[in-house]
Amino acid sequence: MYFGFLQDDWRVARNLTVNLGLRYEFATPPRERDFKWANFDPAAGKFITAAKGSLRQEALIEPDRNDFAPRIGFAYTVTPKTVIRAGYGVFYNHANRLGREGLLGFNIPFIILAEANISGSNILRSTDAIFRLQDGIPAGFVDVNRVNLASVARKAQDPNQRSPYVQQYNFAIQREIAHDVVIDISYVGNHGVKLPSFRNLNPNTYSFNSQGLVVVGQRELAPLGFQGDIQILENLGRSNYNSLQAKLEKRFSKGFTLLTSYTYGKALTDSVDHLSTSGAGNGVDVGEYKEPQDPHNRRAEYGPSEFDVTHRFVLSGVWQLPFGQGRAYGQNWSRAAELILGGWEFSPIFTWQSGLPLTINQSQIVNIGGERRYRPNRISDGTLPSDQRTVDRWLDTNAFVLVTGSTPNQIFGNSGVGILRGPGAVNLDFNLAKDFRLTEGFGVQFRGEFFNAFNHANFGVPGVTLGSGFGQIVSAADARIIQFALKLKF
Repeated sequence: MYFGFLQDDWRVARNLTVNLGLRYEFATPPRERDFKWANFDPAAGKFITAAKGSLRQEALIEPDRNDFAPRIGFAYTVTPKTVIRAGYGVFYNHANRLGREGLLGFNIPFIILAEANISGSNILRSTDAIFRLQDGIPAGFVDVNRVNLASVARKAQDPNQRSPYVQQYNFAIQREIAHDVVIDISYVGNHGVKLPSFRNLNPNTYSFNSQGLVVVGQRELAPLGFQGDIQILENLGRSNYNSLQAKLEKRFSKGFTLLTSYTYGKALTDSVDHLSTSGAGNGVDVGEYKEPQDPHNRRAEYGPSEFDVTHRFVLSGVWQLPFGQGRAYGQNWSRAAELILGGWEFSPIFTWQSGLPLTINQSQIVNIGGERRYRPNRISDGTLPSDQRTVDRWLDTNAFVLVTGSTPNQIFGNSGVGILRGPGAVNLDFNLAKDFRLTEGFGVQFRGEFFNAFNHANFGVPGVTLGSGFGQIVSAADARIIQFALKLKF
């Protein structure tokens, strides 16, 4: 990676400063040391193997040489207590789908999908193993001739893919409304362009007969000899985030500080993060997947992102109670009173937020290839009145109808992405701490930490797939947790 930048802070006037900058970024596509990977070349209509030579020949992807990133911002002091700030910048991402999920190294002939079964039953012994690592892989076990090259699943990346980038922008007004008290109101947004997105490059074709029933045809690339799925990574995704953010801060003085913030926002995308969505195991199952319903209609995937939260309020602070030595009250307390009542500190964090977006799915009915999801038909809103929601029925389960192979002239459901909302969350954590000074240079701090102090039931998301468990909530966040600790202080 080779990056360069120019930046200047220009003080236009006593009350106006402008920040200007321009970055240029160049990053080569990843290359494998021994050129052991392959990619699909649309122009040639076949998979080609990397070879020593140009960047394109070694990486099988054309490098993007147009990554310019301008930056501009300003700070304008309207009055001694009021400041306006704004900024805009472009930020590139040069590392996608690397490491364990690199795509091109998973292709024939460098990855062979081979299987073998252990015969017999009951107790398995080490002598029953198909092979032992210390003996090496048996001859022929990863023989490419054992694989059906026409139907084996493959992976690909757009050979002309561009670097994804995000445009970030904000506008804020900050004012000191009292001594050590500042209020900040801002608009914050960003727009993602050319984001990584996945689809099946080789789905089955389909049509409808005279009765309106689906007729599945051959694979789209069957004339080129490919009968299996080809998962392709393309830079076609987009995202938008817009928010109103308000913050009130009481800066630390006289043993007290307070920070409270509220965000009203909306995050939309047609290309969700592939490692934290449903099915990946790292995120919350809200029904959003990296795979589109229709590989030729990414527009139908545009909706609230899997992490979209409309409302979020957070209050945090530190309060050194004004009792005890060195505090406003209790300077002359007895040692016993100081031991019990003096030197306490209270630190709360309170959070309230609205629920996550939910996408309703259904099982596969018509197989037109992998790397796609299936959504039902939505015949009504699906949101229950708040007084009717229970953990056994959080959604109106009658609002969705299964799309089957016999649904006339239809193969894709009309239900969209992120159309419903799960439960919100209310939580209070706080810490009570007290210092005990044993000698001039040594002491002990006692801490009592309370998590979910109200023991509020913060339910998980309901089941979002039609069938057993649909609309039911079977999980919740942790109940109240209390822990005590002693910390030595020198």
